[in-house]
Formats: sequence, structure tokens, C-alpha cells
Amino acid sequence: MALEQDIGRLIESTDKLTETVDGKIQEITAKLDQKSQEVDSRLAAKEQAVESKIASFQKALPLAPNNLSDTKYFAKINSGHEDGVAVDVMQSHAAPWSCFYYQGTEGTATVTKLTNKMLADYGLTPNSEFHRAIGVYRSEAEPFYGSDFKILLFDVELTKGMTTDENLGLLFVLNQGCPSFTGWDKGEFLTQANCWINVLEQSGSLEFYPSSNRSATIRVNAGDKGKGWQYKRNTRQGWGGCHQPIFRGLGKMKVAVALPYVGTGDHGNNMIWADSVGHAYSHTAPAIGEGV
Repeated sequence: MALEQDIGRLIESTDKLTETVDGKIQEITAKLDQKSQEVDSRLAAKEQAVESKIASFQKALPLAPNNLSDTKYFAKINSGHEDGVAVDVMQSHAAPWSCFYYQGTEGTATVTKLTNKMLADYGLTPNSEFHRAIGVYRSEAEPFYGSDFKILLFDVELTKGMTTDENLGLLFVLNQGCPSFTGWDKGEFLTQANCWINVLEQSGSLEFYPSSNRSATIRVNAGDKGKGWQYKRNTRQGWGGCHQPIFRGLGKMKVAVALPYVGTGDHGNNMIWADSVGHAYSHTAPAIGEGV
């Protein structure tokens, strides 16, 4: 009988010990969870502070010159034609711009140059996003106060692919030179490309790359159709080779583009544009003996 009582007391003590241990474990777990939440909260606050500092730095970063020329008025696109006239793309580009169908690609393509007063007539009415770049409405005579730039509207249909790939057509547009740097795909610094786009129509596999090769790749495809004006940007390290915007695939696309910019730095999602004052990374100045 005494042995049974001892065993009973032992079991009871064991149960109490288990309860005590479980209670301590729960208490420790609760404290760890609390500390973990505190650490997570502090880390989140630190991350927000860092992101805020980066955003402030990106907004304060000096604006580098545009490595592209003639991106405000597109004076050498459709030169000699009135604004609002659709011109065959192969007849539309003059230096510094160039365009070409690649390796047997066939299709039809036109480009129409528009003033900001013409936007509504072509289904390109500025949305709230585009008002980051374009002035506010004042009057019919001056619809966008203080704005003075041109917009290009491409209407492209590629029907036959390359001789090397019948399912892939390539139309290069708005190409602008192949400057020699210290080396293509070199440079231990960031470069940025950005522009405004508005996709009115898209079918098939056709995509538009308003920035590629030399500058960071910007891709425009079916997912952008009907979204109105969008600010597209991307960054890369250093410079690539030629500046080669391109329509790629087969099908049809009607897309507007404005204010393309390619330069050094990373300005984040802040809307930027600048004119060209030369190509600092590829230009060679006169020798000192020749004067400045």
C-alpha cells in the first residue's frame, strides 16, 4: 500500500513538474515572440529610414546630360512634314536617328509626330500619371501650360519574320549611334533609361523596346495596352553597345513615346528628362597644347 502511495505521489509530482516546465516554456516562447516582434519592428523602421534616405538622395542627385540628341522636338523625325501626318517609318528618320528592318523582316510601319495640343484627337489624352511631366490645362489655345515638346506615335505591323527565324521579326527604330566607350558592357557605375509610353493597340507577339543594348532595357508589351500614359524606367551597370530601340515579334502595335532619356545615375521613380550637351563618356577633348 505504501509503495502504491509513493508511486502515486511520484506521478503527481511529475505531472506538476511537467506543468511547471510547460508553463516556463510558454513564458519563454511569449517573451521570445515579443522580442522578435520588437526586433522586426525596429528593422522595419530602419529599412523605412534607409529607403527614405535613398529616395531623398535620388531626388537630390544631379541630373546628367542626355546621351541622346533631339529627344524633345524630334526635329529630325518626319522632317519636312506637317505635324499630324503619318509618314512611312523608312522615310521618317534622318541623322542622328536611323531605322531598318532586320534580316528579311517585312511589314508596314508609320510614325506620326504630334504636338501636345493634338493628343486628345489621337486617343492620347494625358492621365494623372502623365501630368507628372505635362503642364496643367489652361485653355483650348494653351491646353497644357508651359509644356513644349513633341510626341511620336508609331503604328507598326510586322507580318514576316527574319530569314533565320520566321516567327521573329525585328524593326529597329529611333536608333542613335554606336559610340566607342572604354569597352562595351563596361563601366562600374549606374546608368538610367526612361521615357513615357502609351499603348493604344497590340496584337500577336509584337513588343516594343524603347531602350535596349547601350542603355537599360525597357519592355512594352500587351500588358501595357489600355493603361494610358506610363512612365517607364530601368537601370544597368555601365553602357552596352549601340542605342537600339526595337519592335520585336510578329503582330501589330500602336504606341506613343515621349521624352526618352539615357544618362548616368539612378534617380529612382522620380520623373526626369534633360537635353543633350554631348557624350561625356565617349567624347575626347582637344589636347592641352591645342587649347580648349
